[in-house]
Amino acid sequence: MSLRARILALGVGSAAAMLLLLAVPVTLTVQRNVQQDEEQWAASVAQGVADLVSTGRGDRDDLVAVVERIDARDGGRVTVDAGDGAPVGSARPDCSVDSDARFGPLADAGTPPGRRDDDARSSDGDSYGPPNARVGRVYGAEVASVDGGRLVRVVAEQRGRDVAVCSFVPSSVVGRETLEQVGVLGLAGLVTLAAVAGLAVVVGRRLAGHLTAAAATAERLADGDLEARAPQDGPREVRSVSAALNRLAGRIDELLVAERETVADLSHRLRTPVTAVRLDVEALPESPQKRELEDHLDHLERTLTAVIQAARRPQREGAVPRTDVVAVVQDRFAYWAPLLEDQRRDAVLELPDGAAGREVRLADADLAAALDALLENAVAHTAEGVPVAVTVSSVGTGTVVEVRDQGPGVPPTALRRGTSDRGSSGLGLDIARSCAEASGGRLELDRDGPWSLVRLVLGAP
Repeated sequence: MSLRARILALGVGSAAAMLLLLAVPVTLTVQRNVQQDEEQWAASVAQGVADLVSTGRGDRDDLVAVVERIDARDGGRVTVDAGDGAPVGSARPDCSVDSDARFGPLADAGTPPGRRDDDARSSDGDSYGPPNARVGRVYGAEVASVDGGRLVRVVAEQRGRDVAVCSFVPSSVVGRETLEQVGVLGLAGLVTLAAVAGLAVVVGRRLAGHLTAAAATAERLADGDLEARAPQDGPREVRSVSAALNRLAGRIDELLVAERETVADLSHRLRTPVTAVRLDVEALPESPQKRELEDHLDHLERTLTAVIQAARRPQREGAVPRTDVVAVVQDRFAYWAPLLEDQRRDAVLELPDGAAGREVRLADADLAAALDALLENAVAHTAEGVPVAVTVSSVGTGTVVEVRDQGPGVPPTALRRGTSDRGSSGLGLDIARSCAEASGGRLELDRDGPWSLVRLVLGAP
């Protein structure tokens, strides 16, 4: 899982956990408030009808009209039971003065805010008996749990007898209103989750961006780009990582410079004893052994010169060297062509179509040195007139350069550094092998019919 995904999961998960923890108490609180509001509203309706009953004004038809108007709006919630077996409104067995239901006092049974107690009014707007016009008494509201909900009862005294006025609060109504209010809160919770997710995405993107930049710098350093530096921005911890990475890059650069200077210095210091040896050799009488020693000294001096030049080259021609392999092969083949022609050799250069501009991960001088070493071996270890060929081909993302000759071939043991069975130092193949491996490739020895070949498999930049 990526860092961005982890930050997003952490933020959204934490917010979701908090909302879930709050969901239960909030839902219970909302349900309790809705229950109280509905019971208070039911108490106010029952109180209004009870006031009508207690005044003694109007007949049964008037009472029936008021109850029917209330039931038409609220769905049959009001019941008036005078104990004569003919209740008005919806018949509820629990609505009576002598009901077996366990009624308890209803606290704060007034009219809820925003709702008017106008259900006990006549169609012409006149009140059915204000409190100071009552003939009988009206007792406080009581509430009891019954099947399907809660029943609010108000007992009114009419002409010496008690009349029970009940208003029913269905559980379904409480549940529906609770669900509506909790739904609004749930929507607010979803908006909160979306905001947290957006914030987590922004934070994760910024943090991951800084870390990605530092990782990209590390990749460039691993590829040899010692000029790469990480931007020092973002959180303090990320800035510390970038600063340490930059210090490491600087230190690597210093060590490489010191190493190149040391190699160059040692090579220069070797010139003095080599010069002394040359003077001693020149003092010897002419003989085949003297000429062989002079050839060895010439080769040694060329090797020292190449080492010094390689050490002096700034970061080996770039941190991630690259060269056009076709251009270098054509240049070195043209350099050796006069000697090959002078020795009456059939020299062939084979380049595939579209190979121009193909790059390999080597410096120009390194690839040139490898080709020179292989062509020199082909010339030195075969008789005059033996054909020599150089071919370039593509294999996947890499490039293959082959130097062929129809000589006796090169034994596999020759790949060991400094090994030779032909009187040379054995460094030629080792130089070619080192160049191939430096590009991410390899050197191979093979045989193709009469042709003995040395194959350089070179990697792409």
